[in-house]
Amino acid sequence: MVWWDRRTCLAAALGAALLAGGLDGAAAQGAAGDKVVIRFTWKLKGEYAPLFVALDKGYYKAEGLDVALSEGSGAQTVLKVVGTGQEHFAYGPAVNALQAVSQELPVKLVALYQTSTPMGVIAFPEVTLKTPKDMEGKSIAISSGETFSDMIRPFAKLNGIDIEQVKRVQLDNSARASQFLARRVDLLSVFLTNDLPKMEHVTGVKFNLLKPADFGLAVPGAALIVNTAWAERNPELVRKVLRATARGYADAMADPVAASQIFQKYLTIKEDPGVLERQVKATMASTNAPAGKPIGWTDEATIVRALDLLTETGSLKGRRDPGAYYSNAYLQ
Repeated sequence: MVWWDRRTCLAAALGAALLAGGLDGAAAQGAAGDKVVIRFTWKLKGEYAPLFVALDKGYYKAEGLDVALSEGSGAQTVLKVVGTGQEHFAYGPAVNALQAVSQELPVKLVALYQTSTPMGVIAFPEVTLKTPKDMEGKSIAISSGETFSDMIRPFAKLNGIDIEQVKRVQLDNSARASQFLARRVDLLSVFLTNDLPKMEHVTGVKFNLLKPADFGLAVPGAALIVNTAWAERNPELVRKVLRATARGYADAMADPVAASQIFQKYLTIKEDPGVLERQVKATMASTNAPAGKPIGWTDEATIVRALDLLTETGSLKGRRDPGAYYSNAYLQ
């Protein structure tokens, strides 16, 4: 079954209707020009700051674009919306896009901003968490569309974890942190660029941290993903989006504190400035900016390694040629 068959089209349409933005719509718009929606795969968080820098400084406007930066409600839902052509750009985890392409969803990576997803699994200090095997006998909060939740079985297979010995507690993503903090689950997966700085600030706790990338689960992270056919028909528009976004990334890398201040302006619920600075700094530290190449350039070896991992762990069906998953043709 492919992600975009007739039975999923209705779900995708409903998903598009439910993807409500949590920021001021007027503030998220540029001046008149080619209208473009960049749909994040989740709610607003610090790692999105570079795109808001590009918006705030008029980089999209300078390219003749009227860009809306909009929230989403999970990678699978947003990728279906883009794959069915209802919207054209998604910004989110590349690993989900690789899986979608193998399931014949017509999407493609056009810029990869993180070659490795900056995620972790945390526990309170008194809960042992030094190696992946320590997850056995413990409970972990999981949610549909959350990156580690989607990858927990491959991670278990890589590290000899008996997945049946890990109690997976299915929760709405908005409830995961509160259930962990209330000690109703032992473990929580977090993004080092978002959740961890916020939780350590709020609780004053230095959590035990396990980084899946240190144990074989280095999967590509933040990327701009397009509807393949639409991009082929509109190559210059895609290039404009990528040029402006790269300028936002370059500025955020040069001054992450200023980038966090810009992003703060677009949040309807303000974040602690120190937390936001930590989030943006962590994002910039994980940004893919290869020497001599445009920001977001995809090295084929990165894609091949990810495909190998997904194939070996049974998380990829119908593997295709690497060129089916990504393109650098729109980067300048």
